[in-house]
Amino acid sequence: MTDSNSAIRVLIFDKHAVARFGLCRLLNSDPALKVVGEAGDMEELERLCNEVHPHVLLGDPGDEVDGLKSLLAICAKLSDCRVIVYTTRADRPQMIMTALDQGVSGYLLKEGDLDELLHDIHIVCEGTAVLAPAVADKVMEYLRQQDHSAERAAGRLLSERELEVLGYLVQGNSNLAIAKSLCICAATVKFHVHSILKKLNAGTRTEAVSKAVQAGFINMGLAVAQVGPFWCEISCL
Repeated sequence: MTDSNSAIRVLIFDKHAVARFGLCRLLNSDPALKVVGEAGDMEELERLCNEVHPHVLLGDPGDEVDGLKSLLAICAKLSDCRVIVYTTRADRPQMIMTALDQGVSGYLLKEGDLDELLHDIHIVCEGTAVLAPAVADKVMEYLRQQDHSAERAAGRLLSERELEVLGYLVQGNSNLAIAKSLCICAATVKFHVHSILKKLNAGTRTEAVSKAVQAGFINMGLAVAQVGPFWCEISCL
């Protein structure tokens, strides 16, 4: 069992008491997580942030961008606190883009699988951003409508390492082959592949590659012609 002193400290923010109660029970069922507080309004959230120093804030800022900005402003005063937006709404592209621009570590939907939520909290603490599949689709659609480049969309969705792994997936490399090329272990490659599939809302590696090509993330001709981790014609933000 994980020592309570080494557990991931999570602060919950949601205006609904029933939602906070359910999240507390769920998160505390994981011995590696520890709920250190719950807040129902911004004033209480700010007070608790200063008192409990969470590693992760799991919060629902409501339906307005101002609520999100207030939440992020409070968390910005903390060191090493990762913010996961946990909401029912995937139909607010402006809010999603504001969250990404402000550096949130995750944007997840309450309709998602509960075990997946626990998993996502862990990987956020390992430094990987997480997006619900429907949110990832909304980001790509919004950026295309706003006439942003495919490269910019790719940089918003995938980390630099994930873009490298995606490049090798297009070439048909196995996890072991990718691991050797990038000088990392196969388990790490598997972790990145899982993240790529989730962010692109893909069920298989083939579908992920297809979506990346269709979205313009990858120049297929360049992929075939060149070799190496930076063969993709993609710019990361």
